[in-house]
Amino acid sequence: MTKRPLKIITLLSGTGRGGADILALDISKRLKKSGHDVIFACPRDNALIDEATSCGIGILILDRQGGADLESLRSFIRFCQNEKVDIVNSHHSRGRHFLTSAKLLGLKPKTVFTRHCLSGGPPLGLFFYNFASDLNIAVSHSVRKSLLLGGMLPGRTKTVYGGIDIGKFEKVPGEKVEETRGKYAAPGILNIGIVGRFFALADKNKPSLKRHEVLFRALAGLNEDFNLLVLGTSDKKPLDMLIDLARFHGLDDRKITICGFQDDPAPFYKIMDINVLPSPREGLGLALIEAMASGVPSIGAAGGGIREIITDGVDGFLFKPGDSGELAEKISVLIKNAKLREMFIENGRKKVKELFDIDKNTKQLEDAFYSLLN
Repeated sequence: MTKRPLKIITLLSGTGRGGADILALDISKRLKKSGHDVIFACPRDNALIDEATSCGIGILILDRQGGADLESLRSFIRFCQNEKVDIVNSHHSRGRHFLTSAKLLGLKPKTVFTRHCLSGGPPLGLFFYNFASDLNIAVSHSVRKSLLLGGMLPGRTKTVYGGIDIGKFEKVPGEKVEETRGKYAAPGILNIGIVGRFFALADKNKPSLKRHEVLFRALAGLNEDFNLLVLGTSDKKPLDMLIDLARFHGLDDRKITICGFQDDPAPFYKIMDINVLPSPREGLGLALIEAMASGVPSIGAAGGGIREIITDGVDGFLFKPGDSGELAEKISVLIKNAKLREMFIENGRKKVKELFDIDKNTKQLEDAFYSLLN
């Protein structure tokens, strides 16, 4: 029997600039291409609306996603009923709360919560979601394990790796790479990259969101000359805090190049010699996957989903979370060992194609949707 096309709502609560939003769009594009009717339900300021529309994805503006907003909830339930929606897939905690309330009010489509982050709540703190959702998709085995520890039932959780459009990062137009190189790279020296949002507390001894300070401390003692490319932050106040934090941890800010938030980071990976992600609690770590697909030897903290991306010494380096000394040592080893860099590049690309191909992973998600309806 031929499977019928599905009507799927992708529910987003963010601005469109986070990894969860971008992954949701990549999945939605492929579901649309496979013949499904896909609708983005998101706030009007979501930065991905134009791109989604250009791909034929429908848009439902949903600014109010509060779990207690009865008007929005009832309007959404009516929309799903009138449009005969099969699946609603939420990618943020706010959307999960919204769908939980909608379910209590009679929402009929199957609800799927895609979990991008490690759950750190109390034991059994997630047990209620066994009844609020039909399925929880974990973007890594580490995320699924954290859900199970939080009280989710095994039958309500499934791992489907987050993935990327590999071709986008393998084949970048040469003119874009050279334009990016001319504007941001330092010629003749090492260009090290870190990609991720920056958020830090006023107390500089407290850890930042992605642990930028761990990399700052490692680089402060590095003997080799380098240029640090920082992507992911563009607002002035966070940038000022980032520079202050670098100085506080001994790093000369003249060795930092702020690249800001980039809608298309692919050319930037092509000008990096090494990529580092020091965050120890990544649900997965798409920035590492993008770098490895681009042919950049990478180093990540040995925590969360990063341990599923990098096999230490085979396709990259892992280091003990927070240990700037070990990170500095492994950066130095990579700089000095060209054969090791080449091995990491080759094996990293193989790993990405094996586990993190967005086309393969969307097919797994599609199968999970059909299994719910059956």
